[in-house]
Amino acid sequence: MKKIFLLAALLCCSLTVFAQQYDCSFTQAKTLRASGKVIRSEGVISFKSPDQLTMTYTDPAGDYLVISGPMLRSNSQGQQLSVDTEKNARFRLLRNTLLNCITGEYEQAAKDNDAELSVSDKNGIRTVSMKARKAAARGYSRILLEYVKGLPVRMVLEEFGGISTEYLFKY
Repeated sequence: MKKIFLLAALLCCSLTVFAQQYDCSFTQAKTLRASGKVIRSEGVISFKSPDQLTMTYTDPAGDYLVISGPMLRSNSQGQQLSVDTEKNARFRLLRNTLLNCITGEYEQAAKDNDAELSVSDKNGIRTVSMKARKAAARGYSRILLEYVKGLPVRMVLEEFGGISTEYLFKY
């Protein structure tokens, strides 16, 4: 009987991991290193594992980022983009990095970005830091993640080009 209960408990836990779904609000602060200018925005996120992510901005209204399977669509200040990431390596890396960071698959994100990985746990917060092994023309020089109870609460993406974007997630 104990074995059946243990098996059922493990099955429920594994189903929860594979059926990961949540909604939250977010704030975003994009800092341009060259000028020091900070651009703030906010909105809501809807995520459903494994590859459905919608970021709908309420400020600025009308902006969005949608990942649906291999497709990545966005609208930023009226400039729309639609990319099949299976055909575009640059956007495939962006898509996969975002999804892996949100789902807690940071080992894969570090591997994909050729980055050194550091993980620490303190006071219920798991802090993950990734630093690129070598400089590149595009991509992320550093990624910082914080998780509470397996959910992302903070994500900082530092680009080689000098833009740093911090997301704070509130559930």
